[in-house]
Amino acid sequence: MIQRTEERMTAYAFIAPYIVLFIAFLAVPVAYGLYISLHDWHVLGQNRPFIGFANYAALLKDDLFHRALLNTAYFALLTVLPGNAVSLLLALGLNARVRGETLFKTLYYLPVVLSVAVTAIIWRWLYSTEFGIINHYLSLLGGPRPAWLNSPALAMPSLAVMSIWWGAGGNMLIYLAGLRGIPDEYYEAARMDGAGVWARFRHVTIPLLRPTLLFCLVMSLIGSSQVFGQSYILTGGGPHYSTLTVVLYMYQTGFSLYRMGYACAVAYVLFALVLGLTFVQYRLVAGRREDMAA
Repeated sequence: MIQRTEERMTAYAFIAPYIVLFIAFLAVPVAYGLYISLHDWHVLGQNRPFIGFANYAALLKDDLFHRALLNTAYFALLTVLPGNAVSLLLALGLNARVRGETLFKTLYYLPVVLSVAVTAIIWRWLYSTEFGIINHYLSLLGGPRPAWLNSPALAMPSLAVMSIWWGAGGNMLIYLAGLRGIPDEYYEAARMDGAGVWARFRHVTIPLLRPTLLFCLVMSLIGSSQVFGQSYILTGGGPHYSTLTVVLYMYQTGFSLYRMGYACAVAYVLFALVLGLTFVQYRLVAGRREDMAA
């Protein structure tokens, strides 16, 4: 009994630093943010009255918030599935044990270690209308020179392409680890049954890679819903609010207009939406896996 108590105390001692940090830097700020969202909280004001859910009710009538929400959903649509498809294709190529695999993994993963500021500066040069590399080669081919970041129709797709390039290497390594964890016996059995490349991918790779797919899709959705740096640095939410995202709107509301209570309400609405979408995504992927197992 005494030995068990000592083991428990040792275990608690090891996890105590994490618990303290979790409470101090996550639990308390989250609770305090919810408290602020229930008040008319102006950063420069002294009187901060309790208004209940008035901030949340105001969001229902806020056209700019609706625009930011649609823009964020559009960005997620452009990046989550296409980005994961690119990462999976890269992982499949590396899983073939190609020559120079380490070099390719390094090159593909290199953009991930760059900060969003550095990445945005690189792509600002690439997208430049006057001296950008993309428009330079388009002009050599006789094509137009689009204003990538100044066009309401092209600005968000341009940010999406940059984001896919920036983050594809991270998911690539996760998919590669998942592919390396699939036993070769399954593929050998499929070949003996006459299955081709596509059949093996569909009936062996995808089902056994489903947990990895679920993780990458969920994390990509969460990351896309929190997009901020790309639009803040490259476009500032323009042109004509075409790249205004929810997090950028929250930042502008809280730190430019000093309406911190309203900004916190935006954050909690975003949290609820992402939580709901994550649950639906989990049920779709995990539920299909259970059906296949049955």
